[in-house]
Amino acid sequence: MKKLLVLTAAAALSFSTFAATEGKPFSTTELRAMDCPTLSVEQANAKRELAAAEKNIANINANAQAPGKAISKWAGVAGGALAAFGGNSEKTAKASQIANNIAGEDDTSDVNNLSVQEAVKAKAQTNIDNIATYQKSKKCKI
Repeated sequence: MKKLLVLTAAAALSFSTFAATEGKPFSTTELRAMDCPTLSVEQANAKRELAAAEKNIANINANAQAPGKAISKWAGVAGGALAAFGGNSEKTAKASQIANNIAGEDDTSDVNNLSVQEAVKAKAQTNIDNIATYQKSKKCKI
């Protein structure tokens, strides 16, 4: 019974440690504790994370150079001005609605945050490199 309690406590601590380091690369202690199959799974996860971050960075860079972004900002400003100064007429309301539709909503998610995506990319690349080192030292069959 004591063994079961100790193992349960150890598992709970290890899971909380992995969850707490979500934004950081795996520590050497965590990597040392992983067996070969776990290292392989984590390496595959890191590769997917790296690919997603690279895709997001490419999208961010492409959208930053798109001329439509400046137009949409001005359309949003125009929509706000029409709403503020135009009164309650139907024509003003329709023009304001069209301008706001062109402007769209600003995306403030992490997917479009360049610094967050670069940090995710760096973490994923670090994990891939470190996991490969541990797989080699543990003589894992890949």
